[in-house]
Amino acid sequence: MKRKEFFGKTCPAVLLTVLASSEFLSACKNSVAEEMTPQVVIPQEEKDYLARKKAIGTKGYLQEQSTVYVDLAHASYSQLLSIGNYVNDQVNGVLLLRKDETTLLALDNCCPHLGSRDRWSYGANKFTCANHGNSYGIGTGQVANCNSNSVFGNLKAYKTALYKDLLTISFA
Repeated sequence: MKRKEFFGKTCPAVLLTVLASSEFLSACKNSVAEEMTPQVVIPQEEKDYLARKKAIGTKGYLQEQSTVYVDLAHASYSQLLSIGNYVNDQVNGVLLLRKDETTLLALDNCCPHLGSRDRWSYGANKFTCANHGNSYGIGTGQVANCNSNSVFGNLKAYKTALYKDLLTISFA
């Protein structure tokens, strides 16, 4: 067989083999790279947090049935980022108190004496209603219910949970 004839028959087969193997190697390389790329897994709690922060928007809070989500970074609630501060959230009917780094209390802001909601002050672990000067605790037990004509006791507390700067209040 002559050289020209040999290359004419052999080169196309060799060329196809080389091209096929380079495509195969390239595909393998991409597959290995995909396997080695770390996959970021976002926990469900973080997904929920991000979705609620987005839904809250400029309002500062989000109400879903018997649950309220409060964005502590919002100007209306930013006082709660400091321990010992409180906010009278009249829209949601609660006094919010920052007890410590991880604990926020949500208490009914309806005065047990005569039902006032807008004239509260806080000191010495008690909320005082300015209408008649009655003080109510923040502890558990002996709950003085809204507008019950009680002049002592503890304000009704609601269950809370804190995740980053998002406070969840359950009224159920």
